[in-house]
Amino acid sequence: MVVDEAIYMARDALASWLDYLLDEKEVIPNPSEPNKIILENGQFITMIDADMKAYRRRKNSRAVKKTLSIPSWLNEEAESQNVNFSAILQDALKVHLGINETKNFNP
Repeated sequence: MVVDEAIYMARDALASWLDYLLDEKEVIPNPSEPNKIILENGQFITMIDADMKAYRRRKNSRAVKKTLSIPSWLNEEAESQNVNFSAILQDALKVHLGINETKNFNP
């Protein structure tokens, strides 16, 4: 679908531009007023939204080192089962915070 792809790209471009404005502490302009846009034959207007919280989360996914403490017996049991501590902690934090991430992110 050509229109679907265009909307996806417009959403990504909008999120990228808004992200830049936020980082630079610039004024975010008001959206265009649809009734003031002059269309040529065959053109149409559609609204483009951008979930900035999700976009910024995806953009800033660098790893941060954390130090934590667990009982030694739990550490030994987890290591004996080759547990990936980082993955388990990330999954648990997402569940605890109610964060649902999808593989196919839409900005």
